[in-house]
Amino acid sequence: MRRTAAAFAVTASALLLAACGSSGNSSSASSAQTSAPSSAAPAATTQNAAAPSQSAAATSLDPCQLVTSSEASSLAGTTYGSGQEETDNGGKRCVYGSGTTNVFTVEVAQAQDSATAQADWAQDQSEAQAAVEQKLPSGVNVTLDTQNVTGLADRAATATGSTSIDGQAVGFSGIYLLKGATFLAFQDVQLGSAAPTASAMQTEAATALARVP
Repeated sequence: MRRTAAAFAVTASALLLAACGSSGNSSSASSAQTSAPSSAAPAATTQNAAAPSQSAAATSLDPCQLVTSSEASSLAGTTYGSGQEETDNGGKRCVYGSGTTNVFTVEVAQAQDSATAQADWAQDQSEAQAAVEQKLPSGVNVTLDTQNVTGLADRAATATGSTSIDGQAVGFSGIYLLKGATFLAFQDVQLGSAAPTASAMQTEAATALARVP
């Protein structure tokens, strides 16, 4: 299941930044801070983040049903239509608000078994942070605060972040979950307003996890 988190965790950020079409300055310090790499960054970093998974299995789960349009709308404080569905190396992604300044994504993927999923968890998180660095426009920094969550799925973590682009605040909120061999993630990136709280994301996670066999 490697690469799943790396590819998915940054999707909403990349879509929003592409919609903004600009770079800017960033923000305050937090528990983790990353910035866009220089043009001299080694190519191997990008290749590793995008390497096809050797442990992923095709999933029949529908990410647009795991977090519905109405649920995503409630979390993000907007009104979404139907999500755009995509596939990626056996995993699936649902994008709400594609091309707007309030992008919500839901991703689901499955490893061959739960032991493989557990073994990949730490690397998925590490690759996700590396992928954030690769996708940011030059000169833009982002602060990330990642917290492990207990009592929710087999593994769970939240991530919140903030930055600014041309003086406008950008908020990020995501949650990453492992249930058996299934990896589920959803995140929201907003320009000019606050992203959902970690608590709100955890509440929705409990609802979404009940739909995962």
